[in-house]
Amino acid sequence: MAITLFGGGAKGALAACEYTLENSWGSGFVASVHVTNDSTQSVDNWQVQWQYSGDNRIVHHWSAELSGSNPYTASNAAWNGTLQPGQTAVFGFQGTANGNVEIPQVTGSLCDGGSSSGGSSSSSSSSSSSSSSSSSSSSSSSSGSSSSSGSSSSSSSSGSSSGSSSGGSAEHLYSLASFPVGVAVSAGNENRSFLSIAEKQSSIAQHFNQLTAGNIMKMSYLHPQENTYDFANADQMVNWAETNGLGVHGHTFIWHSDYQIPSWMNSYSGDFESMMDDHVTTIAEHFAGRVESWDVVNEAIDENQSNCYRNSLFYQRLGSSYIANAFRAADAADPQADLYYNDYDTEGGNSNKLNCLLQIVDDLQANNVPIDGVGFQMHVQIDWPSTSQMRSAFQAIVDRGLKVKITELDVPVNNPYASTPFPQYTSYTPEVAALQKARYKSIVETYMDVVPPQQRGGISVWGLWDGDSWLLDFDNRQGVDDWPLLFGGPANGPYEEKAAFDGVAEALLGQ
Repeated sequence: MAITLFGGGAKGALAACEYTLENSWGSGFVASVHVTNDSTQSVDNWQVQWQYSGDNRIVHHWSAELSGSNPYTASNAAWNGTLQPGQTAVFGFQGTANGNVEIPQVTGSLCDGGSSSGGSSSSSSSSSSSSSSSSSSSSSSSSGSSSSSGSSSSSSSSGSSSGSSSGGSAEHLYSLASFPVGVAVSAGNENRSFLSIAEKQSSIAQHFNQLTAGNIMKMSYLHPQENTYDFANADQMVNWAETNGLGVHGHTFIWHSDYQIPSWMNSYSGDFESMMDDHVTTIAEHFAGRVESWDVVNEAIDENQSNCYRNSLFYQRLGSSYIANAFRAADAADPQADLYYNDYDTEGGNSNKLNCLLQIVDDLQANNVPIDGVGFQMHVQIDWPSTSQMRSAFQAIVDRGLKVKITELDVPVNNPYASTPFPQYTSYTPEVAALQKARYKSIVETYMDVVPPQQRGGISVWGLWDGDSWLLDFDNRQGVDDWPLLFGGPANGPYEEKAAFDGVAEALLGQ
């Protein structure tokens, strides 16, 4: 729990500027600064400063532009530069320390109109505290939720003081969570494979700790002929993940899509059940110990059918039993991997589909099928489904004792199914960025709030860079610009963290 205290600001201050220590663990810390407009007029292009007296240094930040290396200057991001009366901007950062985590004074003409008194102070590891210089005692405390936690608290108001050493290595988005934070990638011979673009590799290794192959671990890639398996491209991706300390979520043993079913399988005349068991077993055994979880079956539901099952090749040949068979084969081949059923539109907006999902899950559990969790793809809209619908969907799986994994998250800003004219936005303005940030943040907050830690399978976004998103070529979106992911910038990097990235980081930190 972060505790916010208020110091005396100088006469003429326009804002309350509060430094809050969210978490600390001896060698590092996570902190935030709240800038609240206490005046009766809007504030544009805010800027604040602070300085550590010892060797505390910032290695990563979000929701603001940061310059300097002690003293530090933070200025607004493009989307939070205007503060209306009473409005608060929050930015955060993670830093390194050497035993003592300091609580510096935040200064600047906006905050204090001059100077404030006080000496430097520090708090030892496992503390959560804050200091502020303000003209009024407004704003609120917030709680952090990184992998390191603290229970005691201390606080101080302090003035700037000198310091000299430089900062450490870059920070990682994944380090803010105790579960996998993943990204889908193109690989192998695919267009814009991450393995052919150094900047993609750099951004992925910096911020994510799990990979999902967008295509190359699907059926037609790994099992192109009846007696031929081709693991070369997938092995290359998995090897890169291992070398760079990332895990892998396998996607997928079985998927109905015509272009992903190998042609030989459509015309197979032998024992179809045995063939499918061998298909799952061979792939699972090959990656055993190197792939930590799998989407065993993907998109088996058709909510418009009375029995809830899509009339796929697999259903035609084996009925619904193909799903249970696949889970059992995967579990026997790699009992250490977590096994998921994965689907779209199950996060609550489509109640019929959610009901079908629960029916299938209940049937699997009733028959002792080794299912570990449910993957919610979460290809959502900026305004659909509602947060309460998501909560109910996640809760239904939690109540069944299964893990919940967000497997394919993206949030486009234009909704072709909305009642308003499409596209709703033709450029990525600060207002659009703020709207998308709020949506990403709300999704992650909902996940963290509903799903207990032991049932969190992780969160993966479906792509790194906006320009690579599958949505740009999807059905009636073709030819319409959109910005669905966490990173923008040039096509080949350096990729720029968007406000949406900041929203995810803030949610993971509980800000």
